[in-house]
Amino acid sequence: MSQRLRGFVAGLFIFCSVFYVSAADMTLTLDDGRDVILHEDNTWGFAKFTVSDGDEEDIYITVDDGRTICLKTDNTWDFTKAKPPQKKSFKELPTIFANGSATRPALDQAVQAATQEALGRAVDRLLPFAKKSKDTKKYLLACIKNEIGDAGAEVSYKPGWTAQAKIQIEKLQAKKILECVETQIDLAAPAGADSSKTATK
Repeated sequence: MSQRLRGFVAGLFIFCSVFYVSAADMTLTLDDGRDVILHEDNTWGFAKFTVSDGDEEDIYITVDDGRTICLKTDNTWDFTKAKPPQKKSFKELPTIFANGSATRPALDQAVQAATQEALGRAVDRLLPFAKKSKDTKKYLLACIKNEIGDAGAEVSYKPGWTAQAKIQIEKLQAKKILECVETQIDLAAPAGADSSKTATK
C-alpha cells in the first residue's frame, strides 16, 4: 500500500471515529428554545453557554417515542417513569398578599426599598403557578408591575425613615400576570424552535 493511500485510510478512520462519538449524543430542544445535548455517560449540558441563576429545577421532557427524560440539576440525565410536576391550576390560585419594610436615610429610598421587597415576595408566591424558564422570575416581576401599575403598592411610613409597602393581587389579576409570563416566555423562544420537544440521534 502506498504512503499516500495509507494516509488517506488513516484519515478516513479518524473521521469515522469522530463521527461515531458525536453521533452517540442526543440533542433535544426545550420549550424555551434552548438546545441540550445528552451524552452517552448520562451527563448533559446546554448546546450554548448558559449562566446559572441558582433557581433551576429538574427538567422533564417527553420525547417522540413516549418516554420521559429527566434532566437533573446535577447535570445528569436518565429515563424516568415519574410524572413531571404539574403547574398549579387557576382554581388553586390564591389572593396574593406581599409586604415589605425598609429603613433608609431618605423617605424615597425607604419607599423604593420596601416596594421592591414586597414585589419580590409577590414573585415568590406566584412562582409555583408560572410557566418555567430561566427567565420566569424576571418576567413575573415585569408582569406584576404592569398589572398593578405605579400605585399598586399601598405605602405607609414614619419618620426615621421606615416605610412599609403592601401589595394585594386578586385571583383574576394573578391569572392575567401568569398569562403575561407565558406569553413572554413563548415570544422569547427563537423562531422555528420545536416546542414539541423532539429528540434526534
